[in-house]
Amino acid sequence: MLHSHLAENPEDPAAFIELALNRIEIPGAKTLALEDARRASGLLPDDSFPLALQSRIFSMLDREKEALPLAESAIALDPEDTYCWNAKTLALSGLHRWKEAEDSARHALQLDPDDETASNLLSHVLRLQSKLEESEQESRRRLARDPENAFSFANSGWAALQRRQVQQAENHFKEALRLDPDMAFAKEGLKESYKARSGFYRLFLRWSFFLQRFNEKHRTLILIGVYVGFRVVRAIAAAVNPMLALPIIIAYYFLLFGTWLSSGLANLLILKDPVARLSLDRDEKLEGIAVGILFIGGLAVVLGGAVTGVVPIMIAGGAMMGAAIPASLVFTNESKSGKLVFSACLAVVLGLGAFVVYHMMADPSAHISRGSTGAALLIALVVVMAVTWLGMIPSLRKAKPE
Repeated sequence: MLHSHLAENPEDPAAFIELALNRIEIPGAKTLALEDARRASGLLPDDSFPLALQSRIFSMLDREKEALPLAESAIALDPEDTYCWNAKTLALSGLHRWKEAEDSARHALQLDPDDETASNLLSHVLRLQSKLEESEQESRRRLARDPENAFSFANSGWAALQRRQVQQAENHFKEALRLDPDMAFAKEGLKESYKARSGFYRLFLRWSFFLQRFNEKHRTLILIGVYVGFRVVRAIAAAVNPMLALPIIIAYYFLLFGTWLSSGLANLLILKDPVARLSLDRDEKLEGIAVGILFIGGLAVVLGGAVTGVVPIMIAGGAMMGAAIPASLVFTNESKSGKLVFSACLAVVLGLGAFVVYHMMADPSAHISRGSTGAALLIALVVVMAVTWLGMIPSLRKAKPE
């Protein structure tokens, strides 16, 4: 209908705005929506709304650096428009500038205390700063005004999960999905609350909530700092007493393996629950099965090899455990290039492990650390460690918004 209208009225800015708003909701059409908003802005150069709309679309495309100047330009045209301030809050949130996003959301609420978007955004950015009580208060205020607000229930669920109140979080997410069955924010939260039934997973959920307070650059610096700190502390402990280094090494590798494997292992646990398993899609089920077989099965094989004293069996189990890390980045990976990269890493680790096992069984006198077996084990170890760093590259984990 809009295209038909524009065929007769090609200079109607309102039609371009409506077209943009419709295309935002169509998968893969956000770049077209951006062009429509630009056309509207060209026809209405003194109107703040088309600029704010462009800013919002840029935020949806994960291009917040371009979104923020447009939001600020829209505010300059109309500093009393909450839609413009909400666009700025979204851009600042995408840039992980949480305090500035909080200030922006509060300003929008000063202009209009009943603005639903500003209230929900404020609750969201407060939670991401770990201001959980303030976040919950804002969600309650929103629900007092609008008891059917699905986002407020979902945000309360995430806050409860962050406070480790798993059952309460589960109830909030279910209520959010009752009100809006298609809300991805609530669906993801419900899955996380099911996973958080596991004490093992709750440890790594706390680590995730800590990291989410920082942008990608700072997260990478934190992880590098953890690695450097591990090396320094291990060296100091080993110099005092070699046995002191053992618990440090165990703790570091527990963190390393757990960070990547916690979600897959939690999916495996969910599969045991006849109700909770309904929340998992096909790829999540496959990830749980694959990670479970490789890591838990590999651990059992290692222990079996240690008990029997058969070194090739221990190596086979070790290769399976190492392969669990790239496997955790294959099935639920949104990035096609990421799937290819981590699938290749998975094949390399398993292939090299099989090569070493075959070589040592064919020649029992072969030394594990020498010749081709030593080289193969070293390459496999390097690949596994490389995966833990490659996994932090956003383009290898997420699909590019369209």
